[in-house]
Amino acid sequence: MFCAPLKIYRGEDTRHGFTGHLYDALCRNGINTFIDDENLRTGETIRPQLLQSIEASKISIIVFSTNYAASTWCLDELVKILQCHRERNQLVFPVFYKVEPSDVRHQRNTYKEAMDAHEIRFGCHTQKVKEWKEALAETSNMKGFHLKQGYEFKFIQEIVSKALTHIPPRQLLIEDRMIGLQTRVVEENKKIEGIKLVQCEEDDWTDTAFVKMKQLRILILRNTNLSCGTIHLPKQLRLLDWRGYPSNSIPSDLKEIVAFSLRHSPLTLEKPFQNFGHLTYMNFSHCESITHFPNVSEAQCLRKLILNGCINLVRFDESVGFLPNLTYLRASKCIKLTKFLSRICLPSLEHLSFNWCRRLGLFPDIVGKMDKPLKICLKATAIQELPDSFVDLVGLHYLDLTSCEKLGYLPSCLFMLPNFVTLKVGGCPQLGGSFARFRESLSTNAECRPSLETLHFSHASLCDEDLHVIMLSFPNLEVLNVSLNNFVSIPACVQELSYLTSLDLSYCLNLQEIPKLPSSVRKVDLRHCDSLSASTTSMLWSQVREEIHKLQVVMPTSNTKIPKWWDDRTSWKHDPQDLNFWARGKFPVVALAFVFGEMNYQSVGLDLSIDSGDVNSTYQPSHNFRVAENHVLLCDLRLWFSDEEWKRLDAHVEHGNKWKTVKVRCVPDIIPVHWGVYVYKEETSMKDVQFQEWEAVNLSWTEPSVKKRLYSAEELYIASFSESLKTVVKNLKRLMAPREEQSFCLMQHDRDKDKDEAEDEDEDEEGESDMEA
Repeated sequence: MFCAPLKIYRGEDTRHGFTGHLYDALCRNGINTFIDDENLRTGETIRPQLLQSIEASKISIIVFSTNYAASTWCLDELVKILQCHRERNQLVFPVFYKVEPSDVRHQRNTYKEAMDAHEIRFGCHTQKVKEWKEALAETSNMKGFHLKQGYEFKFIQEIVSKALTHIPPRQLLIEDRMIGLQTRVVEENKKIEGIKLVQCEEDDWTDTAFVKMKQLRILILRNTNLSCGTIHLPKQLRLLDWRGYPSNSIPSDLKEIVAFSLRHSPLTLEKPFQNFGHLTYMNFSHCESITHFPNVSEAQCLRKLILNGCINLVRFDESVGFLPNLTYLRASKCIKLTKFLSRICLPSLEHLSFNWCRRLGLFPDIVGKMDKPLKICLKATAIQELPDSFVDLVGLHYLDLTSCEKLGYLPSCLFMLPNFVTLKVGGCPQLGGSFARFRESLSTNAECRPSLETLHFSHASLCDEDLHVIMLSFPNLEVLNVSLNNFVSIPACVQELSYLTSLDLSYCLNLQEIPKLPSSVRKVDLRHCDSLSASTTSMLWSQVREEIHKLQVVMPTSNTKIPKWWDDRTSWKHDPQDLNFWARGKFPVVALAFVFGEMNYQSVGLDLSIDSGDVNSTYQPSHNFRVAENHVLLCDLRLWFSDEEWKRLDAHVEHGNKWKTVKVRCVPDIIPVHWGVYVYKEETSMKDVQFQEWEAVNLSWTEPSVKKRLYSAEELYIASFSESLKTVVKNLKRLMAPREEQSFCLMQHDRDKDKDEAEDEDEDEEGESDMEA
């Protein structure tokens, strides 16, 4: 055991996930952190060592997860933590990880189930159970952190930043001890092996201070401002991670160096990398003075090279193309780069990215077989064609050429590569008729047909014939995105795509007819396909009758209503807040229909409650539904839950024969014009589900609460009418524009959102690469 300024307490369900990532992030930022050891969790009571570690901590982070309260260990720890909070002024940071603070406070949902079980085991009125309940209530009232959905990476950074404000700045990590920086360096220099400085400023720092640290192997500096001239570093240094490194050159005598990360530095890299035989990792992102990446022929161990945002980079030395161990090369947003290399032979390469290098027009020839699993990203470049030597990229499985507007040629050999499953060529209008050019070569050998599973081919001026060729050529397609194209109908051969699960036809303004889709299709996106025929919309409604698992369909309303064969249909004026139905015995499997009127473009999620108790899902689908005004959403309610969570919903309704009220609400607060519910008959008994009109509920129309709700609905109607007038004007302007211009107008939200997500991905991947160093 050792004294740690910060300690994390967690339930079993986050040990290998969120809590582990939080622990790593705290440690990387120089915070001495401890998690309770499984070896200490033996017997029925907390061992003295664990009590001592709780008392020795300055900060306690408690991760409240779904199953936290099921552990008596967690609850006993919580009681002890609050005791230290009161008696020792220990800081407590509660983290509500995909649970509601109100569930912890009032012991609802899984917390209620856990406490009920404890009461059965220990007795309802025992002091132990009473202390546990009080501790949960007290902690949930503290200011903390709450993650419902979104990026865990950003959420963790918020927690780390908060913790750093309570840890003394300018500290040095030496063999698990934190000491002052400037005052103890000289006397400890024989022991120091690693330093991490965060938000440090030293006016009297000398340029030889690091050299005096004879055992220094790791040096990490972030947000530092050390006032010194030339940087002298110890020759035995293994890892140098210095954001804003102040020199324009790297010392050539670092013969033992393994990893450089010198982002946002004035480096010029004018000299070749000599005497760097151990170097495996280099990150020079956002070094705007680099114009030429030098010779690295002597760095044969190099595995990762990152040069994102080097906006003046124009050339790579040819040696980069012949590194035997290079697995990862990323140089996105190098806006002056016109050429990478003439030839490459990189047998270990697994990731190559030049996204948003808008002047990059040539891709190198491939020399020799490259059979490692390979992902290539060339988004928004000036690439015009791919060389025929692409046939030697045997391991290629992912290729992104989105928004390569000059791309006019894809070699037919590309589609015969044995591992090639994902191609993204959206926004490449010159590729429209390219598939017809090599149709015969793709279909001559029935035993060796393309293995492509995902194809994104939006905004490519595809006609009906192009779409027909695509569907015939790629029988293994699972995901097909052909949005923003010109075809009028979907060919009947779509029924032969027996693996197809997702079909994106959004913004296809001319699309009229869709035949019956294969039963494998779960997701259909038809946003702004306003020309759809009545027979097509009827077919899409009938997909619900197929009872497809996790079905999701978005399409224009086209003046259609929810079909009469749905089990319940309700107008918003009856209940402007929630969709209601009643269940017992087992939670029903249902499809829902939401018909939206005037609204802004946005993503829609759902909130579910049973007898006024929120039922929160920790399962995050790939994305919520994107909808728009005058559209209908059809979806299987199971989309918002993992399979395990769905099974647990039965526990909320299975007690006896009592009817439970189920309410569904759109998130954010959007009020559909109509609701609909369809019960999947193969999986649910209709005897255990019932639907009632509002008048049948046990509330009088004269009750004040009902009057208030009606008044709110009336006000809402007036406000909605006012918004409708604005929408009419906007739609008239849109309809007067050319059809292609309409499409771009409609897609603006999507394109902005995709751009933001792509930039976030760029930053996240760069950060993750640094962490691996």
